[in-house]
Amino acid sequence: MRISPLGSLSLLPLLFSSTTFAIAVPEHPHLVTQGQSEIRVAPDMATLSVAVTALKTESRLAKEEVDTKVAALFSSLARLGIGKKDIDSGNVITRPDYTYPKNGEGPKLVGYQAERQISVRLYDLDLLSQVLNKILEQGVQTIQQVSYDRRNADELHREARLAAVANAKILAEELAQEFGHKLGDVYAIEYQPLPSMAPARHLGMMKMASEEALNASYVQNEIQFTDRVQVVFNLD
Repeated sequence: MRISPLGSLSLLPLLFSSTTFAIAVPEHPHLVTQGQSEIRVAPDMATLSVAVTALKTESRLAKEEVDTKVAALFSSLARLGIGKKDIDSGNVITRPDYTYPKNGEGPKLVGYQAERQISVRLYDLDLLSQVLNKILEQGVQTIQQVSYDRRNADELHREARLAAVANAKILAEELAQEFGHKLGDVYAIEYQPLPSMAPARHLGMMKMASEEALNASYVQNEIQFTDRVQVVFNLD
């Protein structure tokens, strides 16, 4: 294990029989190893997924209310330093909304629902509670989830990949030496990338809360970047 400025990096060596792999193996003596790595770091950004909805007797009125809410939301977020470049807004979708009576009668039209999906990228997690409350203040009742990530995610993925490769090499060299063999050339490589693990917070319907409560409840402590590689080495 080593500690880096990005967080802790632990190497998890594993050895498997060649029969557990789809990777090709030679007929002559060989060694199959798997290198795996894991990097745990604190997130430095979050993406909030929001559904802005309205139900009216006419689809036009529902659309207009959604547009009004979205415009007010953009203005409110701008006051927190979040510009339109950090907001993705889908088109308005309208559809009829029905109730289905239990007495067996046919569906009854309640009205028309309009909806726009909004994604907000937040690069200052200290503002999370304020952003959530601002969203709710605009009459948005559904904050679907908050997902966490790193702005240098590509760099962390690469670091995890290189660490997994190094792990496979070190493990192979140690095993070959202990069994009295000399490690030969690489015969085959099977790369099986693993996704980063940043569990999203599914919030659904929620009420406005204090900044302390939101920070304690919703800020993700860490996310994981993992990777692995399987290698077949010839044995001399």
